[in-house]
Amino acid sequence: MKLTALASLVALLVAASLSAKAGTNYFAYNSTAVTTFTGVYLAPTGTTRWGTNQALNDDDKELDFGERLTLTGLNPGVYDVKLVDQKGRTCIMHRIDLTKETSFEIRDTSLTNCK
Repeated sequence: MKLTALASLVALLVAASLSAKAGTNYFAYNSTAVTTFTGVYLAPTGTTRWGTNQALNDDDKELDFGERLTLTGLNPGVYDVKLVDQKGRTCIMHRIDLTKETSFEIRDTSLTNCK
């Protein structure tokens, strides 16, 4: 009987832990002066396995300057972020740590390596 109760308790704790991680909300803040992004993609750092376009989560399908964007489908991790602006320029932000933080900020100074 004690073994069954212990197994049930362990299963409950594991389920609670998984649902807590799955329920984490992540956000990107566009703190640029005037740049609007039509593409916001994340990939595990050091890879090119870009996920879906997170900008599509926004009502107007763009991350406008001064706006917060909800990021979906992510687990805690360290990511590279690919940003595509309205002119088609692509910028990469490296090593965005979402293991302890749940958001990151895009600033004009983040956009130095755009092509």
